[in-house]
Amino acid sequence: MKSATVRMYAPEQWGTLEKFSKFYSGTYSLSDRGKRAISGAINHFHKAVTLEHLALKIIPNLEVDEEELNKNGYTQAINSKELSAVVEAIILELYSSIDCTRKVITEIYSQYQGVPDSTRKYFQNIKNGKIDKNFPEQLVIAVTEASWYDGFRAIRDELTHHDTGSCSKDRDTGKIRYFHQGIKIKDKPLIIEDIFEKIGQTFSEVNQFIGRVFAYLYSQLNDSPVLQFCGIFDGRMYTRYVSPSEATDFHSGICDAKKWFELEENPTCIFASECGAYKNAHK
Repeated sequence: MKSATVRMYAPEQWGTLEKFSKFYSGTYSLSDRGKRAISGAINHFHKAVTLEHLALKIIPNLEVDEEELNKNGYTQAINSKELSAVVEAIILELYSSIDCTRKVITEIYSQYQGVPDSTRKYFQNIKNGKIDKNFPEQLVIAVTEASWYDGFRAIRDELTHHDTGSCSKDRDTGKIRYFHQGIKIKDKPLIIEDIFEKIGQTFSEVNQFIGRVFAYLYSQLNDSPVLQFCGIFDGRMYTRYVSPSEATDFHSGICDAKKWFELEENPTCIFASECGAYKNAHK
């Protein structure tokens, strides 16, 4: 049986958050809480993407509720509730990604006045000018440009205290309407006529905020080599050293694994003949 081959070093596929997660150790000694916040920012966003895919798969099931209604004159709306629960989970996961991003900022910049251990207060302090004048401008801009945050937070806060809403398919447009009696917007129940359009917009907004934050944080890293895992090839782990500015593609950095795979008794790396990092190690 052939051993697993998994490529792990793929900077051309990483966003700014993931790149930061790979290189921050060369600059910051974060606490366990800070490390979990970085992985949380990534994982909550990824979970939201997975949940969106699941929600799209559930949409056809709404027809079962419709058939039950037409046949019996009533419906338990089980599929509507399931879709609504997944939609609400998407919103909660996206907010958690924002929350984890703020926790990273708090850990790195806790020395500045006005940087609280609260996402709500963090946004409020920046918008109200209650932040240290020396606090990084790019992080301030990330908040001031997030005009959507207050509305998004309000919905998220309500979802944590209420039962599940409901979803229905518009017969004419095919759009999925989301309704929640318990959440009031200007004293009226929350109705989103096209919830998947709203979700797509929210993904874009959250991604832009997180991207701006970690693009700045990445720009502040020391440009010194950090050990990276190339991957697992034929069951063996391979490594290289790469500095943040070099991390552009699979050929960047300097091979660290050559010191053992060049030995006669060991297998050669499967990428040795084409890998730039291996060639760099011989310059």
